[in-house]
Amino acid sequence: MVTLNIMRWGDRGAPKTMVALHGITANAGAMTEPARVLAARGWQVIAPDMRGHGESARGDGDFSFDSLLSDFAGNLPAAPDVLLGHSFGGTLAQLGVLRGLFRPKAMLLEDPVSHFADKATPKDMLDWDEANLPHDIEGLLKLNPGWSRRDAAWKVVSLEQISFDDARSAFAGNAPWDLRDEAARLARMLPTVWVLPEVSRFVPTDDTARLRAEVGERSVVVMPNVGHSIHRDATQAFVDIVEKLGAGTWFDR
Repeated sequence: MVTLNIMRWGDRGAPKTMVALHGITANAGAMTEPARVLAARGWQVIAPDMRGHGESARGDGDFSFDSLLSDFAGNLPAAPDVLLGHSFGGTLAQLGVLRGLFRPKAMLLEDPVSHFADKATPKDMLDWDEANLPHDIEGLLKLNPGWSRRDAAWKVVSLEQISFDDARSAFAGNAPWDLRDEAARLARMLPTVWVLPEVSRFVPTDDTARLRAEVGERSVVVMPNVGHSIHRDATQAFVDIVEKLGAGTWFDR
């Protein structure tokens, strides 16, 4: 286990807490915009820099699922009101709940990477990112017009912090994996919502239809006009889901 760098927003004694797990090559600052809104509404938000990301240590280059999850178990509260997992953070959130390391009251999976059939696909994705992602605010805003300047600034920082070799070790090194068969089990274990863009690299149309059939319509939210980072592109709508999950009212009819 390594000691993770952790960002916090809001009062440590707040009545509601969300733990937020960022995606590959990102950092805790990626959660700034929804965290700021939630803190203003009385929440505490806790977001770690994953091993090898942000200001956290590399842990001797071990990026196995076991090590990544051990870090979370040793550094984060196990039973927040809401556990948020974005992208690869969504992979780890699911595994953490299934293994009993996290016991949240509710879980929000934001365009999670639930399935890779091989190691080549995640490696190719990161190779493209390394070669093509802008390292300046204006370039990132052109690529992601729904983001705030603060979002873009944090992405610049995260790209300067990350070693893409480390990211490949985590993203491709753990592949293949397939958590799609666990969706119904997760939904039975705790209130869980999958929030997805209309076009997703990680949850294709057939998988979305399967999710709806297995976990119910109310558990699957497909948002229009957003990209992979829904919490950045539609912050207010995203925060509304978090609050309703935290209040236990999301599934009320």
